[in-house]
Amino acid sequence: MLNITKWFKHTMLASIVCITPITSLAAASFLATDKPFILIEDEHDRTEAWGTCVAAYKLMAMIQAEASPAMAKLMSQKANGAKIALSMDYFLGQDSNANSDQISARLKMGKLLMESIPETQLTKMLARGELLQHNDEWFALVTNTLVQCTDNTDQQQSLINLWRELYASGAFE
Repeated sequence: MLNITKWFKHTMLASIVCITPITSLAAASFLATDKPFILIEDEHDRTEAWGTCVAAYKLMAMIQAEASPAMAKLMSQKANGAKIALSMDYFLGQDSNANSDQISARLKMGKLLMESIPETQLTKMLARGELLQHNDEWFALVTNTLVQCTDNTDQQQSLINLWRELYASGAFE
């Protein structure tokens, strides 16, 4: 019986040792994937990614507010851009044969998502920070998230430019 207990203990320890690094790699950022957002097939996963970026930029703006007001403002502006990207990305996912009611509903839902997803993600980030006592692991999660968001800046800018064009044409009225 003692040998079975020893075997079980060693097996469990080996599992923990092997699984912990895998879990740590998966939790390298607050984003669900490390793929460029344009390669994320599911529209809801893409909006979640953009919303996570909005939250990460807002979080960094909060952290930098007193020490570096200009950096805080820049992060806030990036958050605003990511919000527009979220909304436009969601809007562009509609069916090409959508009627005006469906387009209107899609715009309304996009506006709702651009507020609700970032709020939820920011709460998740702050709660994780409290749990980890804002240690190096938490800062690494935030930093890695910001790096991934910054890696998607070109796509974000393209979506912002498209939003400007559509807004200027009166398409959103």
